[in-house]
Amino acid sequence: MYDYIVIGAGVMGSSTAYALAKEGKKVLLLEQFPIPHTRGSSHGASRITRTAYPEEFNGSIMAVANSMWKDLEKEAKTTLFKHTGLLCTTSTLHKELVDTQKTLQRYNTGPVPIIDSAEISKRYPLMSYPKEEKACFDFSAGILYADKCVMAFQKVFQKRGGEVIDMCKVQHVTPGDVVTVHTHRGNFQAKGLVITCGAWSSEILSDLGISLPLQVMAIQVCYWKARNGVDHSSLPLFISLDEISDIYGMPTSEYDGLMKICLHYGVLCAGPDMRDNTDSKAEAKNLKMLTEFVASTFPYLVPEPAIKERCMYTVTPDNQFIVDHHPIHRNIVFGAGFSGHGFKMAPVIGNMLAELVQGGKPELLVDELRASRFDKKSKL
Repeated sequence: MYDYIVIGAGVMGSSTAYALAKEGKKVLLLEQFPIPHTRGSSHGASRITRTAYPEEFNGSIMAVANSMWKDLEKEAKTTLFKHTGLLCTTSTLHKELVDTQKTLQRYNTGPVPIIDSAEISKRYPLMSYPKEEKACFDFSAGILYADKCVMAFQKVFQKRGGEVIDMCKVQHVTPGDVVTVHTHRGNFQAKGLVITCGAWSSEILSDLGISLPLQVMAIQVCYWKARNGVDHSSLPLFISLDEISDIYGMPTSEYDGLMKICLHYGVLCAGPDMRDNTDSKAEAKNLKMLTEFVASTFPYLVPEPAIKERCMYTVTPDNQFIVDHHPIHRNIVFGAGFSGHGFKMAPVIGNMLAELVQGGKPELLVDELRASRFDKKSKL
C-alpha cells in the first residue's frame, strides 16, 4: 500500500507527487496516456511566468513560485527558465492595470511606472499600439520551458523513490480510510488521494459525488513568421488585460524566427476527448480577431499564422483555479480549473495539495481558490 496516490501526471500532478516524496512518503503517480504526450494542458516548449496579476493573492503565490522554480532547476540540474520581462497592456481596463502595478510594486523591487503608447513604441519599435494604450512592465517575468519542467518534476520525484505508471486509466475510486483506485491495470491503495486530471477532472470527481462548474476549451496555439527575416527575439513577453482582446505572446523557443501569439481563450468542446471537434465558425471568428491584432500591433509579422497547434484549458466561471478536499473524505483532495494560467504556479500548487492531503492548512490557499465560492453550482 502507498502513502499517497496522485492521478494525473501533468505539471500539477508531477509537482504534487514530488512535494510528497520530498517528505519521505511512498507515492504512486498515475497517468492515462504515455509519458510524454500532447493530449492535455501541460505539453509544449513554453509558458509565460509572471508576477503581473491584478489579484494580490495570485501575486503572493508567484512570489513564492519564482524561487521554487529556481530550486527545481538546481535539483534537476537543468535550465527551466529564461528571463525576458513582460509588457502588460490595456486600452480599457485601466483599474486592472493599476491593480497589477500595485501587485508588482509589492512583490518586485523598485518602482513600476505606467507608460503610454509612445513610450512603448520608443522602447519596442517593432510593436505598434493605439494612442490610448497604457502598460506596465514586470521585470520578474520570463519563459518556462514547459516540457522540461514536467520532466524535471518527474525526474526528481523518481530519484526520491517515487513510482510512475503511465498508460493506466482510472476507472473508479472507492473512498474510505484507505482509498482504492481501480484501473484497467489493477487496483492500487493508499492512505490518501490527490486528483489532478486537468480536462478529465469532472469524470473522476463526479464519480465521488463532486460537481464543479468546469468547462473544457479547445485552444488554438498560433505561431507567426517575420517579414523579410526581421528579428523579433529581443522583444519582451506581452499580455493584454482587455476582455475583448485577451491576447498574449512571446518570441518563441519552439520554432526559430517565429512569434507565438495566441488568444487566451478558445471554443468550448463537449469534453477532453472531443477537442478536435469544435465549432469551426467560432474558431474562424477567433482567428480573424487574432489576425487583425497581429496586423495592427506587429507590422513586421506576416498576418497569417505559419503554424497552428492545439491545447486545452479547463476553465471556471471566474477564471481562478480550485484547490480543495472532498467534503466527507478529507483524505481525497483535488486541483482543477487552472483556466490557462496555472502552469507557472505549479510548485506552489503541488505544495498546497501535498499539505492539504496530509490534513494541513496551506497558508496561501485563500477562500477565492476554494470550491465553496461556487456554492450554488457546487456540491461542496
